[in-house]
Amino acid sequence: MNKFDIHFRLISKEMGFILGLEALLMFLSALVSAYYQEPIIKYIWISGGITFATGLLLSWYGHGTTVKNIAKKDSILTVTLSWVLFSIFGMLPYYLSGAIPSITDAFFETMSGLTTTGSSILTDVEAMPKGLLFWRSLTQWIGGLGMIVFVLAFMPLIAGGGSSYLYEDEAPGIVKDKFRPRVGQISKRLWLIYLTFTVVLAVLLRLGPMNTFDACCHAFTTMSTGGFSTKNISIAYWNSAYVEYVIAIFSLIGAINFTLWYFFFKRNYKRLFKDEELRWFLGIIIVATLIVTCCLLYNKEYDNFSDSFRTSFFHVTTLFNFSTTDFTQWGPFFLFVISFLILIGGSGGSTSGGLKVIRFVILCKNTMNEFSRQIHPRAIIPVRINQNAVSHRIVQRVLAFAFLYMSTVLISVGVFTATGIRLEDAWGISLSGIGNVGPGFGAFGPSGNFSIMTDFAKWYYSLLMIVGRLELFTVLILFTPGFWKK
Repeated sequence: MNKFDIHFRLISKEMGFILGLEALLMFLSALVSAYYQEPIIKYIWISGGITFATGLLLSWYGHGTTVKNIAKKDSILTVTLSWVLFSIFGMLPYYLSGAIPSITDAFFETMSGLTTTGSSILTDVEAMPKGLLFWRSLTQWIGGLGMIVFVLAFMPLIAGGGSSYLYEDEAPGIVKDKFRPRVGQISKRLWLIYLTFTVVLAVLLRLGPMNTFDACCHAFTTMSTGGFSTKNISIAYWNSAYVEYVIAIFSLIGAINFTLWYFFFKRNYKRLFKDEELRWFLGIIIVATLIVTCCLLYNKEYDNFSDSFRTSFFHVTTLFNFSTTDFTQWGPFFLFVISFLILIGGSGGSTSGGLKVIRFVILCKNTMNEFSRQIHPRAIIPVRINQNAVSHRIVQRVLAFAFLYMSTVLISVGVFTATGIRLEDAWGISLSGIGNVGPGFGAFGPSGNFSIMTDFAKWYYSLLMIVGRLELFTVLILFTPGFWKK
């Protein structure tokens, strides 16, 4: 063991596997480029070759490692490094082809895709080659459930408790079902469910006005709740109620804890319908949709209930990742509603970002319990989820997470305003960055993009995206001195 108490050779071996996976995905994008006879195909092949060769070197360095159960430190460093390295090598097709000639912009676009944030620096998406658009959508899809979960599913590297550490450090949420003895098996089934939903969605979109290419790309970015589109005006390009409702429904599916879908397909239907987080999540979606629908009608944004409901349901369920109109122009009250939805996000264990509904529920219940404790100071009143008492340790962790989450948002507002961004816009992009929800407000809304940011702001935003995707502690703990002490 070295002085840092970390298995660097084991981590190197794992990074090698992950880069090998990334190279294979690049080669798949190259096949798409070959089909459309695009000259940039050679740059995708070169990018894949560089990535694959680097993966081989890292695997060679870690060859012969016999560690069976990695420590928590190893897990944290493995997960964080995998996302950073995937983004560094994932930007090569953009940069080497000249489609995005800036390293800063290429890294930003890749990190935004991988974290399923959906923020973009591209001013003309439709000018991008098909192979790169496919790669752009594919990065969102692979980032939806996470690369580590994919590796655990199909290329298991670690036996025993180590695999559960990796699963927990990457998969979002707080109350995870205990899959420790068979994390690989569960990961495989979750990915197969994810793949099944994606294929079904692609077929449904193809049955509408989309061609096969657009249907596949939007299936990738819808199931991952990412929001990247192949068109400059996003889903508005098709002006189709069918497309909007299909995408809205599958965005809703993607925002639900995939563990529940696992039990659903095992015919344990009660687990899905009795889940308290799911009931709260659906309640928030229904109430928000009705509020937005009524306000749009009241403000005469639309003339009839059908169009108003269609627009509000689409934007609320997609958490404003996709757009059919510039919703930031609806007025200040809508910005409040948008901020609330982006802040809360989707369910734990889903492909959505945000604070997560399960944490919001625990915070609400703990606050209500505090009123009772003021009246009955000696009473023991636990927070209950699904009729089960939540341990004090988990409640404390949720409180710490919420404090750190909002503190990071406020610090980010300060950082962005220091770079010259307006306060309102800085608030919007701080929420969207840490919550992994594409557009912000004002100049960074659906009608704008992130190309106007300074380079420093783009790098900071990239950090904010990965911090949000890996749920703060996994990344930020690396900046504490205690992590690196033996």
